[in-house]
Amino acid sequence: MNEKIIPILIVLLCVFAVLSIVLIALHLVQKKKIRNLTESIDKFIRDDTLTELSTADGDLAHLQSNICELENRIIQEREYTKQEAKNNTEFISDISHQLKTPLAGLRLYCEMEHNSSPSSHTEKELELISKMEKLIFNVLKLEKIRSDTYTMNFEKYETSEIVTDIKKEFTHLFPQKNITVRGFGAFRCDKSWLREAFGNVIKNACEHTESDGTVDILIEKAEKTVSVIFEDNGGGVPETELPKLFERFHRTSNASPDSAGIGLAITKAIVEKHHGTITAENSEKGLRVSMCFPIIDANLKL
Repeated sequence: MNEKIIPILIVLLCVFAVLSIVLIALHLVQKKKIRNLTESIDKFIRDDTLTELSTADGDLAHLQSNICELENRIIQEREYTKQEAKNNTEFISDISHQLKTPLAGLRLYCEMEHNSSPSSHTEKELELISKMEKLIFNVLKLEKIRSDTYTMNFEKYETSEIVTDIKKEFTHLFPQKNITVRGFGAFRCDKSWLREAFGNVIKNACEHTESDGTVDILIEKAEKTVSVIFEDNGGGVPETELPKLFERFHRTSNASPDSAGIGLAITKAIVEKHHGTITAENSEKGLRVSMCFPIIDANLKL
């Protein structure tokens, strides 16, 4: 090999080695920045800590700035939504208050009339007034749940114990129904509110089955979730009504005359406040309602 070429090769090799070291160093720096940005996003998801705004140049810095702006918009939108929900609750609360006073007076006069000259007419009046009072109470409750007016007290409870306790109540109300409970699974929840959510579904199932109908409740625990599945043998509901089942004031075609279409909407709101999901589908026997709750550690923000 030409002796003049050897020094050139050595220089080229040195340059290549230096460039390789520089590229590796830049790659490690870039990798660290990406890791820090990922950790910052995770921290925002956990406790709303904002990502720092970057003043540097480069695509990664531009991405970081956009993430910071997006997080700010998420917080602003969340606050706006909360305020709108609060305003809506206050509005409904004011309307409810305005309705309660004349309803109380109307009830008094109807009761006086019924006491002096009882008839099927006055009985029907009192029945309709009671229905209106219950509707106002439930609508106000639903909006308060949605706007976080009620405080949820989360503790770890065994789901089967809650469901079994509710079952005892409905066994007295519907003595001919066959209500079964299978499975176990504990998670953090507000026991009183979850009782209401479960109770609304069980009541709905009991009212939409034959006198000797069945309601099967299955509790399934996975690594990260607890599912509670309610299935009756009442024949289900029309497929077109399934997407509307949890909407406020929606009454199915086979709903009882006393139904106001608010119970399942309250159930959905309670489940969502537990960071869970609720779905409904028709099975071979009837309607199947499935709730899925995450198993959240006590030190995480709810």
